[in-house]
Amino acid sequence: MFAAREHRLTTEEQQRNSQGTSTKFRYNAGETTIYPSSLPGFFPPLYRCACIMEPFDLPMLDGLHLIPGLREGVALGASALAGFPSLKTLPYTASLGYHGVNVHGAESRNKSMIVHIQNPYENLKTEDIAKKMIGQRMFMNWPFLQEGQVVAVSDSLFKYEMMVVTPGTPARVISNPHAPQGLGHWKTKSERIEQYYSKRCGVITGNVDILLHVRPLKGAFCTLPLSLMVDVIW
Repeated sequence: MFAAREHRLTTEEQQRNSQGTSTKFRYNAGETTIYPSSLPGFFPPLYRCACIMEPFDLPMLDGLHLIPGLREGVALGASALAGFPSLKTLPYTASLGYHGVNVHGAESRNKSMIVHIQNPYENLKTEDIAKKMIGQRMFMNWPFLQEGQVVAVSDSLFKYEMMVVTPGTPARVISNPHAPQGLGHWKTKSERIEQYYSKRCGVITGNVDILLHVRPLKGAFCTLPLSLMVDVIW
């Protein structure tokens, strides 16, 4: 179809639409220049251009060969860097079936691979989880693993935080009941998390009974092995 319309292009348009030579642009610390518009009338010239354009010859692979696969030492699975998805950090099972996963704004009519997360904290109380987790660095937004620090833990009745009760004494985990309006807010948030993972991600979490309040860490990568978990505990 494109070839049938090629004759309607001007010579300049055909030249601009063809594959040309490779070009290298590098910073010019000297006097600036004016770079002319590549399409006058549509794009303005670049004034005070501090860049030099030079032809660039791509390196040849003569005598070399490509090695398929990943390089040695690449971090994968549970050792993957933050931001990379991994299914190696939480116990789960998977099954193929109809679940109506929302894809591009509409529920899928076909079968989807559904992930069922197993709860490794099923027999722990909220207070015990709070004592274990608050202050620790974790990875949230499973399976895309964004690093953060747990600052509080909450269930449907209480929010647990690390606080100093008496001056001069060590901080300890204190439980505070939710405000009346906070009860409904907590329930709505837990249901929203469960619904999001179920319908958007195809991940079955079960009832969300405990939430971790996590402060995201930015601009830091940790190479030490950390406990990896999702941002909700069931």
